[in-house]
Amino acid sequence: MGVSYYIVLDKEDVDVDAFVNGKAVAKAVDELAGVCAKLGLPPLDDFLAMSPDDVEDLLDEDVDIPECGEAWFAPDEGLKLIDALSRHLQANPKDVKDARSVLDDLAEYREVLTQAKAVGAKWHFHLDL
Repeated sequence: MGVSYYIVLDKEDVDVDAFVNGKAVAKAVDELAGVCAKLGLPPLDDFLAMSPDDVEDLLDEDVDIPECGEAWFAPDEGLKLIDALSRHLQANPKDVKDARSVLDDLAEYREVLTQAKAVGAKWHFHLDL
């Protein structure tokens, strides 16, 4: 198993396959945060938004988390980040371990966000353990 970052859309009734493995990105998230800082971009974790129910499901226990609403983002925000990271890692693959797998995850995110944009859906990342 392992941690993965996956995309959730705000519309469930659209024909978009949002599945992305996301494990390579999860393993490299700290290195990617450094790349984002270097490029003047927000880190991937800025797009992470989970409701209290989602956190309880993830942890498999009841937790007392204040309800603050889930944040949703326009696909263009994600596409800007994904495209910049992809360009950078293609030119600088040694900036992360297993750059090829990270680039594969980024390409899958790009496909999901492109489809989300086409159907007018917003998105955010969730974590899976």
